[in-house]
Formats: sequence, structure tokens, C-alpha cells
Amino acid sequence: MIRGRVNQRLEPVVSVSILDDYDTEHSFEFILDTGFSGHLTLPSDVIRRLGLDYSGQRAIATADGFTHNVDVFTARVLLHENVRPVFVIRLDSPPLLGMRSLLGCRLSMNVHAGGRVVVEETF
Repeated sequence: MIRGRVNQRLEPVVSVSILDDYDTEHSFEFILDTGFSGHLTLPSDVIRRLGLDYSGQRAIATADGFTHNVDVFTARVLLHENVRPVFVIRLDSPPLLGMRSLLGCRLSMNVHAGGRVVVEETF
């Protein structure tokens, strides 16, 4: 089970660990973005620090209706005590956790500043 909170901007925030090449866990806070169908985003400096492997460029459609070419990297995240491979989009903004990372989970939250966020594995 992953627990988090709703921040002052009414965004659900959870902590997720990413493993580096030495299997060391690095915990980051992610905004859980239900409108993002990918795995996750990280800023350039974090991608460099973790030494993530470059996977190429992909075209993505954003909420503003435009298509952008973005750099994609591979990483391993620790979710519900399981290591999962994910694709990471380089985006120099606060880290986002997308719906593909939550596949097979139930999300519940109390939507008010300080509200509880819970992500439970369902299978």
C-alpha cells in the first residue's frame, strides 16, 4: 500500500522509490496525475543523478492538444514491494506519476488540503 496526501494545490502526492544500478533506493515525491497515461516523469538533473538508460525519443500528446517529441529513459521503481520496469519521460517540472504505473491498483483520496491518498494493489 502506498500512502500520501493532498497538497495545498489539491494535488495528490505520493512517495515512490526508484532503484539505481546498485539497487539503492532513491525516494521521490510525485504528483499523481490521473490525466497522464504514461508511467512517470522526472527532471533532467534527477535522470542524470540516477544514471537512467536512454531509450529514445517518442511523440506524446499533451493536455493542450499539441504533440511533442520527448526523451524517454528506462528505470526500475519499487511499488507495493515489487520492482517494476517503467518508462520515464524527461520533463523539467515537478515529477508526475501516471496511470500506467498504477495499473492493477485502487486509488482513493480525500480531496482537501491534507487529505489522505491511498493506492492499494488489487491483484
